[in-house]
Amino acid sequence: MKKMIKSSEDAVSPVVGVMLMLVVTIILAAVVSAFAGGMGGDMEKAPQAVLDVEIKYADMGMNVGIDSSNFGYITSFEQVSGEPIPTKDLEIITYYTNISGDTYKHEQSPSSDTYDIYTGSPLYEGYGITRVPYLNDLSVGWASNEKVWFGNFVLTTGDIMTAGTTQATAELLGIGDGSGGIADPDFGVGSIVDVKIKHVPSGNFIYNKEVIVQ
Repeated sequence: MKKMIKSSEDAVSPVVGVMLMLVVTIILAAVVSAFAGGMGGDMEKAPQAVLDVEIKYADMGMNVGIDSSNFGYITSFEQVSGEPIPTKDLEIITYYTNISGDTYKHEQSPSSDTYDIYTGSPLYEGYGITRVPYLNDLSVGWASNEKVWFGNFVLTTGDIMTAGTTQATAELLGIGDGSGGIADPDFGVGSIVDVKIKHVPSGNFIYNKEVIVQ
């Protein structure tokens, strides 16, 4: 009587294949993990800071320390506390929705256009060609001094960036009419502007609040 002997070779082959697949999977997982860890380690962290943002209808002379009785819309960004922040790393994003439901979105960056925030003002003619918001510090220079342009200075505790005229605020919010005024007739005291300040290198927002025009 003949005996049938089963060969074990057929069983060994699938086992070896599974083991090879497992090894390859483990190696791939390790490579992906190391790559992801390297990316995370290289990503810059956002600076820790407390900022206060206000949009007011007020005496524009306040920005240069005088009582001018010349009222307009002023936007200010004050660093209350925290780490120094190079403004070259920041982007200001604003959303304003009027009563008709139309939304104006604007992004202000260190590469945004400059313009004269004192258009038609003989008192400050030549002093207002700037990129808003500029550093409100006359010891450094007027708005026309490139050292105070957004993107060219480091914001530290106690510093205030400003869009110190109606035209400057309108341009910052993307609602300028091209002649120094505000294009949207609904904008005024009580309007709500969603303000976000993004730290571009980290991709994180260091300020994200709704600001009510006062």
